[in-house]
Amino acid sequence: LLWIPPNTHPRTMSENPGMMGEAYFVGKRQLLSWINTFLGLNYTKVEQTASAVAYCQILDAIFPGKVPLHKVDFDAKYDYDFVKNFKIIQNVFDKMSVQKRVPVQRLVKAKYQDNLEFLQWFKNFFDVRYGGNAYDAHARKNIALKKQGKKTLPRAPKISSGTGKETKGSSVASKKKYNSMKRTTTKSATKSTASRTSDSKLKSKVAGLEAKVEEMNSTIGLLEKERSFYYNKLRDVELLLQDATEEKGLKDKVLDILYKTDEGFEAPPVEEEVEGGPTEF
Repeated sequence: LLWIPPNTHPRTMSENPGMMGEAYFVGKRQLLSWINTFLGLNYTKVEQTASAVAYCQILDAIFPGKVPLHKVDFDAKYDYDFVKNFKIIQNVFDKMSVQKRVPVQRLVKAKYQDNLEFLQWFKNFFDVRYGGNAYDAHARKNIALKKQGKKTLPRAPKISSGTGKETKGSSVASKKKYNSMKRTTTKSATKSTASRTSDSKLKSKVAGLEAKVEEMNSTIGLLEKERSFYYNKLRDVELLLQDATEEKGLKDKVLDILYKTDEGFEAPPVEEEVEGGPTEF
């Protein structure tokens, strides 16, 4: 494969996506699967990337010959060791004009959320910048260990190969596997974004329906109050007529009941009867 220099590599994605970009919707399982497959590691937690060892080797694949792997502490166990490795990454970024400041002090604390976001960013950066050149992470690590005067590590046996040696065919298969993983990750991120958009629309719709229900309940409450108001009037009239022993003054009492007001209601004006003619309304 022809290596395309970083400054001319075609881009369809941004190196620094916003927090709502697809890059930040990639799940931890996919990220760990990618990093383990590409570097031959066995990470089980996102927090393990806090040592920055994996990032140094990924940068070595993206920028061949630009990362001083012999300065990387591959056995880093403490935060002050992590800081040294992250400084190597920042120096490479500065040298290659990558506009990214590494939040070292947050990452070395090995907190899940901080390291997840940085791993998501790094995966996106890898997808944008990696030229697809063959990369033997194990061999590159052993070269660095040898320069450090440390014991090199044996290559893990490959189940698919009886000789234990990596052939041209296995290298091609590895590239195909990486491309397949890249497509799967992108599709999954797209589905995740679509799902979040759909959830947002549903929540908005539910909120609108809840507002309508509340308005209807308020209207029903007012109608029930009005119904009770007029029912009580008629009941008072009925009781008055049942107990009345004389007709004198009965009309005035009935009108008083009918036009008695309650809070929120106003009595209509009483029209005087015109002598010799019908009452006008």
